[in-house]
Amino acid sequence: MVKVMKFMITLLISSCFILVVSGRFPYQRYQHLDQRNHETAQSYPEINQINRWNEERNTLLEELTQVLIEYFRDESTQASEENKRATLWLRKKNSELEELSAINSLLQWNFATNITHENEEKLSLGQVQSSKWYANMEAQGKNFNMANLDDINRRQLRLLLKSANPNDINIVRETSDTSSEMLATYNTGKVCMKDGNCLPLEPDIQDIMSKSRKPEQLLEAWKGWRDVTSPIKPLYTKFVELKNEGAKEHGYNDFGEFWRDSLFDQTPDLEASAERIWEEIQPLYQELHAYVRNKLRSYYGEKVVGSDGALPAHILGNMWAQQWTGIYDILKPYSSADYIPQTEAELKKKYDVKGLFRLSEEFFSSIGLYNMTDKFWNNTMMVKPEGREVQCHASAFYLYRRGDFRIKMCAEVSLDYLETIHHEMGHIEYYMAYEDQPAVFRDGANSAFHEAVGDTIALSVTSRPHLKTIALLNEDSTESKKSDIDMLLQMSLNKLAFLPFGYLVDKWRWAVFKGEVTEANYNKYWWQLRLKYQGVVSPIPRSENDFDPAAKFHIPANSPYMSYFFSHILQFQFYQRLCDLSGHEGELHTCDFYESKRAGSKLKEMLALGSSVPWQDALEQFTGSREVSAKPLIEYFRPLMTWLRAENKKYDEKPGWKDAKINWLTDDLFPEWAY
Repeated sequence: MVKVMKFMITLLISSCFILVVSGRFPYQRYQHLDQRNHETAQSYPEINQINRWNEERNTLLEELTQVLIEYFRDESTQASEENKRATLWLRKKNSELEELSAINSLLQWNFATNITHENEEKLSLGQVQSSKWYANMEAQGKNFNMANLDDINRRQLRLLLKSANPNDINIVRETSDTSSEMLATYNTGKVCMKDGNCLPLEPDIQDIMSKSRKPEQLLEAWKGWRDVTSPIKPLYTKFVELKNEGAKEHGYNDFGEFWRDSLFDQTPDLEASAERIWEEIQPLYQELHAYVRNKLRSYYGEKVVGSDGALPAHILGNMWAQQWTGIYDILKPYSSADYIPQTEAELKKKYDVKGLFRLSEEFFSSIGLYNMTDKFWNNTMMVKPEGREVQCHASAFYLYRRGDFRIKMCAEVSLDYLETIHHEMGHIEYYMAYEDQPAVFRDGANSAFHEAVGDTIALSVTSRPHLKTIALLNEDSTESKKSDIDMLLQMSLNKLAFLPFGYLVDKWRWAVFKGEVTEANYNKYWWQLRLKYQGVVSPIPRSENDFDPAAKFHIPANSPYMSYFFSHILQFQFYQRLCDLSGHEGELHTCDFYESKRAGSKLKEMLALGSSVPWQDALEQFTGSREVSAKPLIEYFRPLMTWLRAENKKYDEKPGWKDAKINWLTDDLFPEWAY
């Protein structure tokens, strides 16, 4: 309404101004007389009147000009004053946000590293206090007129006001309690095996899934973990309702819409972009899938693997079949070219777990990034402690106190854990780079950037040239083309095999938040997506009495997953850029940018931006492109793609699984939109 009034006033004054300037008086009719002959003009009495009108017009013109000047000066002054007030207010709120984040992150750390009822209660209370602060801040922030703020203040305010917290504190508390209950079920769950041993997920059940080659034992562990987590289903249904209620209060259709807006700010085509990228990668994934299927059939037989083209989820070396590195021993193409045993042996001979952390730090330091702080080394949980329950799922923490960064994980000495350590330390490097930004900008350009940084470094760390440089691999084993295929296959089992799972988790969850999928068909839709994108089926019939999504930590933890999908694309985009900056020549997968300060300096510049600019700007500044692209990933795996096609053709193994169906207790049809 205010804007409309201002527009009308401006229009009125401007119209008067134009009218006067254009001289809409009976002046033009006698203007020629006045100009040619003054004496003749005097004989026309109208001329005297016209002269008076001319003088009045000039006076009125001056007055209107002054009115316009004053009016727009007032507007400009008002905007300037409001921007100054906003600057002071944002400074105060950033300070409060920093303090609030410090308290909440410490409460989260305490709960994650010591799961007790007391710490759970404290965490819940902290979330209630946080919700109160956000509600109060939002009420104040909405009073500012965005149009009167400069670009920096406008961006800070817009990001601050993104919220899905309900106004009712009772709902906030109920949401927090429900979340804690789900996590407690997940984090403290144990699978009791037939031999009488009750085992936690990490590392025991995970070890069985990656190391056992007995289908019956694998099925027991697979089903056992889902029996532990399926009771989360009614809690999750309640949780979805509560989260949606908060999101709708803030103008979102559902919590999933808020999530997409919050994590990928100003990306309206996010879902379409994800589907486009997946379609680019799908041919490569299907060739890998076909190769794995042929190898598993040869190893286990058709009775275990099946004949419809899909892969049973329990024999892929991972509890969620999201990465297949655990079964590399079955899949390796050339026994003589396998460099992993030698590398693992050297790693265990030279390093303990803390040594792996130091090795990771040294790589970041070599390219000009940061060393870890004393607080990091004093507070990080590197291995599983005795005598208390903890979340072993690897995570990085920023405690919002100068230099206080931490990682929690239950690491062992292995190449897989070395890669995970680089991933988590990548988060720490990002935290360090943007530590001097206002609190609201202390985040990744988007959530996928944060996930991609450490993995980008790990691509270089796990390259055979780098393993040779740090004396984990002898020179002879780095020369053969067979070793190239061996390395690329192992990398594909980690990176490429993950992509469909990374995509479908939030595709499922967003449909749940939208209400397109309800409690009545949670599990069926989950397996529809897993078959469609992964070509994976459950090893035993499932039903809605099961809740298999909850077997994945990120569902009860309500932790976003699409970020991982995009990060697996971005890391190859970042990697290619760092390789170019380091002067690398040759095939992309042979690049090692270790000790390239030029590459590190450019990366550091992007990290230091935090979320102070749109992610497209940050990406363009670093790579020269404003779009996430799968082309570098496809280029990285190009030699493997050629080899896989030849292998599958040799054994007449057709890519795809078009004849497969989900393993379901009933045959009722699922809604067409699900496909």
